[in-house]
Amino acid sequence: MGLIKSAFTSISSTLHDQWEDYIACDSLDNNTLVVKKTTENGIISSKSRIQVAPGQVALIFDSGKILDATAEEGIYTFDTSSSPSLFAGQFGGMFKEMWERFKYNGAPSKEQAVFYVNTKEIIDNKFGSSSPMAYPDPEYKNIYIRYYGMYSFKISDPFAFISNIAGNVKDKYTKEQLMEQANAEFVSALDVSLQECAGEGVIFSSLPSKQLLIAKHMNEALDETWKQLRGMEVVSVAIEKITPDDESRARIEKFDNASMYGRSEYAAGRMVDATATAMENAASNANGAGTGFMGLGMMNTASGSMVGSALEMVKENDLKKEEQEQKKEEKKEDTVSNSKTCPKCGALVTGKFCSECGAKVEEEKPKEKVCPKCGAKANGKFCSECGTKIE
Repeated sequence: MGLIKSAFTSISSTLHDQWEDYIACDSLDNNTLVVKKTTENGIISSKSRIQVAPGQVALIFDSGKILDATAEEGIYTFDTSSSPSLFAGQFGGMFKEMWERFKYNGAPSKEQAVFYVNTKEIIDNKFGSSSPMAYPDPEYKNIYIRYYGMYSFKISDPFAFISNIAGNVKDKYTKEQLMEQANAEFVSALDVSLQECAGEGVIFSSLPSKQLLIAKHMNEALDETWKQLRGMEVVSVAIEKITPDDESRARIEKFDNASMYGRSEYAAGRMVDATATAMENAASNANGAGTGFMGLGMMNTASGSMVGSALEMVKENDLKKEEQEQKKEEKKEDTVSNSKTCPKCGALVTGKFCSECGAKVEEEKPKEKVCPKCGAKANGKFCSECGTKIE
């Protein structure tokens, strides 16, 4: 028993009356994952027509066994005398592999039916963390964050989905029947995926821009429970907002301030701001401005040398950093100027053998100069024999 693709692209009411059965399914919306269609007596007669719309896979069942399947839109004739055709469509060679694995699984039993599976991207699936989750940030170390967003998925293996999830559906299987379990598994896998992102150097504030990377890690984390067991794959993950908890936020601000004031220009600006604030407070002193400024003068005398020393130390650190960077650049330039090119792979080499491919690199001998007038060998800018200038 199998499907034969028809030359018809549309069905008129006149042609419709010529067939025993005509089975079709309207376009599946974002909430409908599977629809089951059959006849009144549960038998699909030979030469009946089966229509498949875009974004659908049709699986033909007979007493729990898959008779045939198609992922290509069009109109088909159900022929009880033909062999399975398996119109793979977008699924390519994977379709036949799925057929071999699942052709004897699933439902329905003791009837013939067509299962229409929605293979479009299923969007608008919200997720969020109910409590702050640990994130080993590469810059701020271990912090706790809340996050929420949306993700999308698709049914990439219709055979597995029908066999393990929706095989016993009466009329249709909707997203609501799946999402409570799926969302719990998704959030659990997302925690694992975010840990992977942290290990790859992604700071927490950059996570919303890493949709493709997160989706990749999600499919790896969900491979066994989603892809292999249920035939589902994550398409995209959009984190809309990430919020550190109060303790983490305070630590982040403290870290950022310390990093900023470690540079002399920011530290000097902070001191000017602090001095201006102190003068404003002194002018509004309850015991009189004179008393306030007297106290400010005593404070400046006591702390002036300490502040000055701190600023000098910051400047010295800045100079040391600049010197270190300059030495690194000079060393890099020396390495490039003293390096040779590997004749095999083209890499820069400073020794006798290439560190990339192991090829031996010969020493480059300086090119000998010859005097154009007398033909004598010359090493400098002028010939030692006749005094002619050597270009």
